[in-house]
Amino acid sequence: MLWRRRLASWLEADRDRSWEGPSTLGVTGVAGRRLLRRGVRPLTSRQAETDRLVERALFEESLARRLDDIALGPPAAAETVSVETDVGPLLLHANDQVMTPAIRDTGHWEESEGVWLRGVIRPGHTVVDCGANVGYFTVLASKCVRPDGLVVAIEPDAANLKLLRANLWQNGCDNVWVVPAAAADRRALLALRRNAQNAGDHQVHDSPAEDDPLVPSVRLDDLFKDLQVDVAKVDCQGADHLVVAGFAETLARSPGARVLVEFWLDGMAERGVDPREVLAGYRRLGRPLFRLAEDGVATEASDDEIIASAAGWEGRWVNLVLGPVR
Repeated sequence: MLWRRRLASWLEADRDRSWEGPSTLGVTGVAGRRLLRRGVRPLTSRQAETDRLVERALFEESLARRLDDIALGPPAAAETVSVETDVGPLLLHANDQVMTPAIRDTGHWEESEGVWLRGVIRPGHTVVDCGANVGYFTVLASKCVRPDGLVVAIEPDAANLKLLRANLWQNGCDNVWVVPAAAADRRALLALRRNAQNAGDHQVHDSPAEDDPLVPSVRLDDLFKDLQVDVAKVDCQGADHLVVAGFAETLARSPGARVLVEFWLDGMAERGVDPREVLAGYRRLGRPLFRLAEDGVATEASDDEIIASAAGWEGRWVNLVLGPVR
């Protein structure tokens, strides 16, 4: 509704100026214009009241839907821990052996990404969080875009979704749209391979192993249709290039968009993917490629530099930034 309020404000200001301007009919013209203005004011007032009622109805419908989401899948208290973080209080998986202890010890998660996101997200932005997990970066983005912005959080795992929705609720993130699916390059049903020790390492694959649940996948282009985005974070455990492939049309409409994407050598190797082909696909989007350093600063880098940087770290990954079109 922000665009409507801005347009209404501009029209109102312009109308006020036009009422007070000189008339070619002299004093008679000014008097007639003021008489007409008295008749128009009640109509604009009634339209404004109608707009407020519509906005309120939409808000109440959205509020009820969020409450239903939480009521249908509440997290069990015995399976969660509550942790104070730099984005607000979060419920985390009690049995997670990677994210939970790291956030509990430091109060944040992947600091370099947080520094970069805070530096580029602005009030009113539309932000996409692919692989939202329990919502640390979703909550961060929600607070950065403020009430007039929008965050789209995409997460396929049912246990993560429970905590994601609960964390959005308790932090007052009413500007977030949760999509319970995996982001990919096509609409399909994919196998979700869960990591019992690390809730941030769930992966989607074409072929299910034993006991892998099937989850829906969506193309970001199908979600956004003719809309634009400003910032996206893609962390999908080796399938990141597929997410970007399904995002290409939206990015073409959004020349100023910035995309933070994980580049994980082992995840790509497991899928039989050549990392140089992934980088070539990113460059075909017509955007410069940057490598994100530990201090949150992004520096333009060659393919060789990116691969060497990922290979030289024990986790064998590096975060990249697909910059705005030059």
